[in-house]
Amino acid sequence: MPASKFNRGHAIAVALCALTTLAALPLRDWLDQANIVMLFLLAVFLVAIRRGRGPALLAAFLSVGLFDVFFVPPYYSFSVADAQYLVTFAVMLAIGLITTHLTAQLAERREAAQARERETRALYELARDLGATLTLGQAAEVFDRHFASLGLKSRLLVAESLDQAAELTAYGLLRLGPADLALARCAYDGKRVFEDYAIVCLPFAGVTRLRGVLVVAPADRAKSLPSGLLDATASLAGITVERIHYTEVAQRSEVDIRTEKLRSSILSSISHDLRTPLTSLVGLADTLTDPGQAGNTAERAAIIRDQAHAMHRMVTNLLDMARLQAGGVVLNLQWQPFEDIVDSSTRLLADILAQRRLVVDLPADLPLLRFDAVLLERVLCNLLENAVKYSEPGATITLAAAVRDGHFEVKVANVGAGFPAGRLEEVFDIFVRGAQEPAAAGTGIGLAVCKAIVAAHGGSIVAENEPGIARVRFVLPLGTPPGVEGEPA
Repeated sequence: MPASKFNRGHAIAVALCALTTLAALPLRDWLDQANIVMLFLLAVFLVAIRRGRGPALLAAFLSVGLFDVFFVPPYYSFSVADAQYLVTFAVMLAIGLITTHLTAQLAERREAAQARERETRALYELARDLGATLTLGQAAEVFDRHFASLGLKSRLLVAESLDQAAELTAYGLLRLGPADLALARCAYDGKRVFEDYAIVCLPFAGVTRLRGVLVVAPADRAKSLPSGLLDATASLAGITVERIHYTEVAQRSEVDIRTEKLRSSILSSISHDLRTPLTSLVGLADTLTDPGQAGNTAERAAIIRDQAHAMHRMVTNLLDMARLQAGGVVLNLQWQPFEDIVDSSTRLLADILAQRRLVVDLPADLPLLRFDAVLLERVLCNLLENAVKYSEPGATITLAAAVRDGHFEVKVANVGAGFPAGRLEEVFDIFVRGAQEPAAAGTGIGLAVCKAIVAAHGGSIVAENEPGIARVRFVLPLGTPPGVEGEPA
């Protein structure tokens, strides 16, 4: 206890005893001595509650002395006329001492309970914050904040492998010297750690094995370390490090599963959707080279051309999707009219659009847009080709564009059965098709390519259903086109 607090508590005890004496002295002839004794015991009790054991002991002895001097005949002296007063003094002192002891003990237990409550709250907050960490670096930051509030510094040393001689990777703000690292290695190896070091090394383990060492040092070398709190913190460190480890393992496993699934989907798609047109091409080529096969050569050549174009679009989609997912596409953004890629897209698909009724609705005042013409042309081609696949011959396909709510909006719709109910978002996933067993051939990546390209341009794309109509709508940011400089006079 600091000296200032010690002196203040004893001064308060003396003052309170003096005030009790001054208050009871005018009533000496009116009050019974037993009542006056109760007043002094009340003063001792108050001092014990407010100021602890030391001031209360002083108040107990001082109360006996003041009672003897001012309230026991002969007054103003320590002599006693009746020896029975000695029993009164002894009982009064005993009650004061017992009251002081019980009250101080209760105060100490209260302080201990409050300290345990603070430790429990600190451990709860630490466990809560650690539960939200995803990396070891984040966990080390949480430990640093937790120990900083206690006037401590920490360093998290994590073993990266199962080997007992594994390297301990360090996380945290506490700087460790070679001797400190050697001490941590001893703790990890299960050897004795001497207690006269300025740091504490706490090996921690998860459910399966030893995971590392938590090193803690006080910012003030003279400060003692709370051993119980440190042990609980080390246990939390082991649970957290093991959770992060298995989270990373689960993420890697999920990535491996998705990669394997993607690889299987690509192989399945290529084996079916590329082998079928290749078989047709080989068969038609055989008929052209066989002199004994009579027939319309121009018709067979047209079929070969159509199959080659279909294979080209399929392979282009696969390559575009691979490049977009790998992040290797650099957009060639230019300010240009949207009408140009509409014309080029419809010319490229003229053969497959011949059996449909295409309606193009483009206002005359469309603004310039900043986009990659090659990639956005791929979006329109995929949407138009998708509309052809899922519509009957002679059906109407609509391509419309307009400026709405500060964005450039494009819609491609066709008369047909529409997208599967409840799967409007899934149709943009790779290798997901509009129906379980569609009659039209395809790999199921056309809409996925469209979504990736539109997202790369800062836009969004959605699929919508209306009675008898399936529609895909995407929006692009307008931006501000550059000004056109006038020609000099």
